Amino acid sequence: MSLPLLLERPLVGVDGSPIRVAVAQTVELAAYRGRSNVVVWFSRGFTCPICRVYTDGVRAGYAALRAADTEVIQVAPNLLESARKYFGRSILPFPFVCDPDKGLYAVYGLGDRRALEATRTAVVNFAHAFTHGDTVNQIRGAWFDVMNRNFVRRLHHHAMTAHEQGIFAIDKEGAIRYLAVLGPIDPVLNGADLADLTRNHCVEAPTPA
Repeated sequence: MSLPLLLERPLVGVDGSPIRVAVAQTVELAAYRGRSNVVVWFSRGFTCPICRVYTDGVRAGYAALRAADTEVIQVAPNLLESARKYFGRSILPFPFVCDPDKGLYAVYGLGDRRALEATRTAVVNFAHAFTHGDTVNQIRGAWFDVMNRNFVRRLHHHAMTAHEQGIFAIDKEGAIRYLAVLGPIDPVLNGADLADLTRNHCVEAPTPA
């Protein structure tokens, strides 16, 4: 049995434009060209309690990101309808892009670390949720994302996969200027630190005299 090959990871300096998917609306990187840097964070979504903490950190530092002329787009392997139910009126200030088939993850060279890592990650996630008073959100997230007509596929996703996270900083010209590939529950920078990252890596070229 052969496994499908992932595309090579993009390199710093190449065009970062393949992202184009729907959340509540269509998000296209081309729309930011010439006016804003973009940090694209490939996450494990709202069913991961540790990622929920990271999402809150990005939200808390969102003003710093905007002051740095930077938008953040969170990509997650959740269903669109599930995400709408989960967030309800608690709207994020930045786009939350749903990619349940993880096609974008493959395009950006992010892979699955398979069942053993998934088991370890699940244990850590549930332990974190139950010891940090986050049990209700953990149950809500899992219920919305699993208990639907895609039950078997969603259960397999949660039980058997441990997808890598990724951080891609893309400048105003649409070029990737920084990338980091992280484990499923590795730490992610908060909003203020991501703003500093773009200031350091997404430097505008001087205007010719």
